[in-house]
Amino acid sequence: MNPDIRGALSRAASRATASPYTKPLVRVALAAGALVILALIGTRAGAMNAGTASLSPAASTASTSASATSAPTWTSTAAPTSAPTSTPTATQPSPGPSSTATPDSPVILNTATEEDLRRLPGIGAKRAAAILALRLRLGRFRALEDLLKVKGLGRATLKRLRPLVRLEGGEPGDAGVTTRSP
Repeated sequence: MNPDIRGALSRAASRATASPYTKPLVRVALAAGALVILALIGTRAGAMNAGTASLSPAASTASTSASATSAPTWTSTAAPTSAPTSTPTATQPSPGPSSTATPDSPVILNTATEEDLRRLPGIGAKRAAAILALRLRLGRFRALEDLLKVKGLGRATLKRLRPLVRLEGGEPGDAGVTTRSP
């Protein structure tokens, strides 16, 4: 190596190691390199786990004789996804006249099951479970506004649900509380 280049590199190295920024910069560079390596490992692991991958010789349709010395290749043995079926399940509301709530056929909140709550527009399995959990925690709903404590139910949703729900078997918004007459 040329002595002039060697001297220049030596001077640059001594200046770099004397700098107060050397250690932090080296640490940042090492951390960035480690993150890149982890990202590459994660990408490959994710691609391999997308389907159940197995090491097996590739099937050849062109020839019937397979060579015993051929290199194995990765093939996916994941099962194909099936088309949705039309049979009703526990997560799908059963078809029929009572599949959606109406003002003539309201949902009684204090006695409703998850299936009853799912008759309401915008109420899925997760939100119905949250309503049931809230009812369990409160004991019973005393006002329709108690539904505002459910995450994702706001005033607009409550306004839309008001004609379709009852607290008890009486009038809409009836809390089942009797008033005393003087």
